[in-house]
Amino acid sequence: MKTKLFAVALSVCLIALFAAGCLEEKTLDIVLTGETYADFSQDETSENWTEPAVIDMAQEIRDILDDNGVSGDLTGAHVTSASYGVTQFSQDHDWDISGAITVTYKGTTETLINYTSQSVTAALGKKISAPLLPAGVDLINLALQDFLDGENPVLTFTVNNGATSPTPSDSDHMIFDWRAWLAIQVIVDESVEVPDPF
Repeated sequence: MKTKLFAVALSVCLIALFAAGCLEEKTLDIVLTGETYADFSQDETSENWTEPAVIDMAQEIRDILDDNGVSGDLTGAHVTSASYGVTQFSQDHDWDISGAITVTYKGTTETLINYTSQSVTAALGKKISAPLLPAGVDLINLALQDFLDGENPVLTFTVNNGATSPTPSDSDHMIFDWRAWLAIQVIVDESVEVPDPF
């Protein structure tokens, strides 16, 4: 008797699945990767300079969710990669630059990436992958966790250039625009309806 009832129930469900759908609500982990960036404009007359850029990390995460049409519960977020590249440069000669990009959050500053003897011309139109330094990653991940806990973290990324060749001067400014990208992965619990085979 149980076997017959199961067969009848399965038949009914299969008919409904093909006709109108026999669905079951499940909660799935959805992994999304988004990207934020900071732009820097340089017009320098010395080899040592700093340039800050502020990123509203809370808004960036909301944009990732909105861009993917996801509205579930955010359960995780972390940094996955960083890169940089020159977006505009038109001078007659090249420059080689060395330095670091730091991140500041809640009064703490850590180095996120280093760049060494980077040709400005060679970076034009490129997106150069940069190894992430653990202390900088940990600080950004702290800010992301604060967002999960209900805060609205704002981070300051700063270029700290330590060397330039040749050395810029009042008569020979170093002028270019560049960008640093940061990839962020977020995990969302999303309720979806999936076919129920039984």
